[in-house]
Amino acid sequence: MQTNMYLGCNHLSVRFYQHRKKIVDDITLSIHPGEKLLILGPSGCGKSTLISALSGIIPEFLDAEVTGEVVRRERAGVMFQDPDSQFCMLHVDEEIAFSLENRRIPRGKMDEMISDVMDKAGLNIDKRTSIESLSGGMKQRLALACILALDPEVLFFDEPTAQLDPQGRIEIFELLKNLSRQTGQTMVFVEHVLDGCIEWMDRVILLNKDGRMIGSGKPEEVLREFDAEIKEAGIWRPKLFPVKWNDVVENHDHPVSAELTRFIETRSEEHRFVGGNPMIRVEDATIGYGKKAIVQDLNLTIHKGEWISIVGKNGSGKSTFLKSLARLESLRKGKIYFLEKELSKWPDVELYEKAGFVFQNPELQFIADMVFEEIAFGGRQRNWTEEQIQEKTHQLLREFGLEAHRDAHPFTLSLGQKRRLSVATMLLFDQDVLLLDEPTFGQDEKTAKELIKKLKERQAQGTTIIMVTHDMNLVDQCSDKVLLLKNGKAAYYGTPYSLFMNEVLLEDSSLVPPLHYKLVHARKELSLV
Repeated sequence: MQTNMYLGCNHLSVRFYQHRKKIVDDITLSIHPGEKLLILGPSGCGKSTLISALSGIIPEFLDAEVTGEVVRRERAGVMFQDPDSQFCMLHVDEEIAFSLENRRIPRGKMDEMISDVMDKAGLNIDKRTSIESLSGGMKQRLALACILALDPEVLFFDEPTAQLDPQGRIEIFELLKNLSRQTGQTMVFVEHVLDGCIEWMDRVILLNKDGRMIGSGKPEEVLREFDAEIKEAGIWRPKLFPVKWNDVVENHDHPVSAELTRFIETRSEEHRFVGGNPMIRVEDATIGYGKKAIVQDLNLTIHKGEWISIVGKNGSGKSTFLKSLARLESLRKGKIYFLEKELSKWPDVELYEKAGFVFQNPELQFIADMVFEEIAFGGRQRNWTEEQIQEKTHQLLREFGLEAHRDAHPFTLSLGQKRRLSVATMLLFDQDVLLLDEPTFGQDEKTAKELIKKLKERQAQGTTIIMVTHDMNLVDQCSDKVLLLKNGKAAYYGTPYSLFMNEVLLEDSSLVPPLHYKLVHARKELSLV
């Protein structure tokens, strides 16, 4: 072990007691003061576990078998995917004050310090604002302010933008980039979405599926030298880096420009799919939760076999509307018809035979103690033969890369593996409609593409798919129609092409279109100069 190491580990291995194999295997890593480090690897390779070991979460809060040596900093701040899991107070100032109390800061000095960290985190709101009322992006800013109040020597980020809309992601990355320049803070990232992040990293390390470090170097070097390994592992790659956007826009002969131009030419303003009979009709619906109405006066028809994507800012009502279609949230007003029968009149057993729902948080739907039994549960409830259950369950375990975890408890899986399991449980049957809340959330590129391929196969067989997502490339590639929710209304319901070609609507809705549409708009603006 280097005696002067600032932060890192020497031959570190971590194994959770419920697992037979190591999650992190023999990693040696030295992180320098002020360094910005990005950890890349496929879903389930141990990225979050490595951060937990370096930050002290393991073994202080998570029990695991740890071998090797770890050098930690005395004060470390960790920002997770879900900011709500970090909050314990009701108001913004109280939450930040809680961090200051942990440092035993006198009450008389707190107000000034609260204002300072709110300013650093770009939290330009009243201190007494209710945390519950904040958008996803503002909650992440609050989480950052709380961490900064701890005066950390190093900041760890475990996919901090995973639950944000594209504009929110851009804003958080820009905020962290500026913060790193101002403070010289040491930062360690785990991220799936690299655009906006990898450009200002000092170094990237690459883990393989077995939790071993196979590469380390400057971002551009790692992407170039380990291109084959990154593709094989299915790791998301940046859409532009190291290419500069201005070069693509201004040079029509640039390879990326030519590729994007060819891609936009394949898009069409016409409907891609002529739907069958109506599957779902929504009439004058008002949806919400608690006492709060979120979306009003919804009217739309979804046909058999259509793929509908629901988009909009965090808090616009996307997930609430999806839950309303599954009768998991009650309507405030209006009616929903499913297969021409009012939704409220369907018996539960019959409704959920025909409609499958995948939650944004997979843990909300897990009920068994083993991965195998989680998938098999529905078949057992329907009195399938043991032969049927074994055959279908093993098939799904193979398809979703979960064979090695068949005996594990679902809660011990990585986030990406939990998401795959939650979708696999819904694909055990042949429902008429699948309702999916962020189905590719937390997935590496390879797994996401395989999942979408399976869903496309279901659609080809006549299944209607209704999906909430922040992934505009996924919206463009898969959707027959897009529903945009904005300011409590349906602001748009039509083809992806027409939505992404509408600059005014995109700007008003803070939607970031796929690059090929962005190129069209950028060149249009240049021609007007």
